[in-house]
Amino acid sequence: MSNETKPVRKGDIVETEIESLAFGGRGIGRYEGLTLFVENVVPGQTVRCEITKAKKRFAEARRTEIISHVEAEQTPACEYFGTCGGCLHQDIKYSAQTFWKGRQVCETLERIGKIPADTPGMGDEALPSPLEYGYRNKMEFSFHGIGDSLKLGFKRRGSETEVINISSCPLLPEACKNIPELAREYCAKTGIGTYRHNRGGYWRKLVVRFSHHSGEMMVHLLTEPAKSHHTIKGLGKLLSENIPQLKSFVHSTRKGRADLATGERQIFLTGQEHITETLTRADGREVNYQISPNAFFQTNSKGAEMLYRKSVELAAPGPDDVVWDLFCGSGGIGMFMAKDVGRMIGIEVSEESVESAKENAKLNGLKNTEYIVGNLASEKGLPDDLPRPDMVIVDPPRSGVPESSLQKLIKLGTPKILYISCNPSTLARDVAKMEGKYKLERFAAVDMFPHTAHVETVALLTQTGC
Repeated sequence: MSNETKPVRKGDIVETEIESLAFGGRGIGRYEGLTLFVENVVPGQTVRCEITKAKKRFAEARRTEIISHVEAEQTPACEYFGTCGGCLHQDIKYSAQTFWKGRQVCETLERIGKIPADTPGMGDEALPSPLEYGYRNKMEFSFHGIGDSLKLGFKRRGSETEVINISSCPLLPEACKNIPELAREYCAKTGIGTYRHNRGGYWRKLVVRFSHHSGEMMVHLLTEPAKSHHTIKGLGKLLSENIPQLKSFVHSTRKGRADLATGERQIFLTGQEHITETLTRADGREVNYQISPNAFFQTNSKGAEMLYRKSVELAAPGPDDVVWDLFCGSGGIGMFMAKDVGRMIGIEVSEESVESAKENAKLNGLKNTEYIVGNLASEKGLPDDLPRPDMVIVDPPRSGVPESSLQKLIKLGTPKILYISCNPSTLARDVAKMEGKYKLERFAAVDMFPHTAHVETVALLTQTGC
């Protein structure tokens, strides 16, 4: 009789114990020599699951039944959990979330980046967010439908188009909870449809921003550039009358098909042009950031404060250092560190963000900063005419540092690189590419996004002298 096991097929029901949590949020189990990636599970559970995709060495599955439970489980705080496409881990206690996120970063750096197991930071849990709920300072809501069927909320899990109504989200501060429902009811009564829903569709996105320092609030409405703008002032008036902390209501239009929450043309503004967020350094100094409708800013203000403090601690900048801040956005970490160095030079592709960074520098009375528009993803990569840096900060998108800029960075040979990453896989890849020229000296995983699968990492790389 053959000892070969029968291969699993799509639709098969199997039983497995969940051993760990993979980066991206799925649990890892084993069955008949196969690695199983299982949705909606907690490490330690024994579950029954249905195979949804079968390959030669692994399979994907969805949980159908929990056979045995574990202490790390908890009841989700949100009624939309499991339906909404946002949170993945509200059913896991927060202490377990930070444990697994730290482990994911360490395992990824070891496997892809070949980082030694004795590197400082290896084996550590992710630093927990100061706030587990209500931590977000920005939330994007999508429109779908028309009239009584109009919905305003988040994409359904697994869908690119279907939207579920969200009356409130526990990741937003309590002060923001009524905004989506007020806006949905108002827009539904207009009888105007949403973008892509029907010919002449109008509504696209609603963005809520909140300052954890001042309590100021901004609502940014994005629509098609159609002929329905007469309806907007009424929505602004309704929100202003019902939301005392609302300091800015902005209406922008967007032509592009991409499902982005950034406006291309501002149509209407009532109140302030921006709200202000304030982060406090370890020495007690405050750093202020003006947040405009399209500005990029870390979405967890208290978490950003923790991330930036850890970055300064790892970087240990000197008072005469020249520092380049690549992918600087509207100031971010570079502005937080500027008072510790001689000169800070930020580079960013967005002209709007560069102008915002310049305004933030004025707001903080900084005389040693300079901000430049530059496309670091272009073939040219880094500019050639800047003063040689003593340290370079990189905070790239999820795809990592573009190859042209990475090669220039290696050739530049700056003594220190502070790498802030939202994707441990591309961080590990870039570290591996710098092998022989730079060594990952130490790092820390930082949980900026409780209950989601995302994690930030800040890493210090030092020149090896080769």
